[in-house]
Amino acid sequence: MGDVTKIDDAYLWNITRISQAFGVSRDTVRKRLNTAGVAPVKKVKGIPLYPLLDVGPALFAGEANVVPTTYKPDELHPKDRKDYYQSENERLKFEEKTKQLIPVEEVRADQVRTLKANVAFFEGLPDKMERTRLFNPEQLDVLERVTDTFRDQLYNELMDVADE
Repeated sequence: MGDVTKIDDAYLWNITRISQAFGVSRDTVRKRLNTAGVAPVKKVKGIPLYPLLDVGPALFAGEANVVPTTYKPDELHPKDRKDYYQSENERLKFEEKTKQLIPVEEVRADQVRTLKANVAFFEGLPDKMERTRLFNPEQLDVLERVTDTFRDQLYNELMDVADE
């Protein structure tokens, strides 16, 4: 016949059983229990048994103490870090699919088209004004200097952004 055990002993588990129940390797269980200072409360046939009441907090203390304002993925446990980056990849894919996130190539192409249109407009402005005959030659010279200054200023600002 089988041995009768006390009901309290049902909540005393060895490292192997803890590992199987929580899906964590035995080495990880052992390391986290040692780090948290959880000691076995008794031994059965030389195998140490740990109270589940102490095991849970020891195993998952790092996960429960993560505060969103100080969230640092590189400080997470390896499995949690993997889960974090997988979820971030899925979020980025979703945002790209729903057009909430635009690929950098598309943004750059749009900016280039916009800048080319602006530069072309200001390049041709003095010629257009000359054809309308609303400007005298001195005014056209001033307009050309102002557009050249604008073009140079735009170029310098773009170069500053490129350096950053």
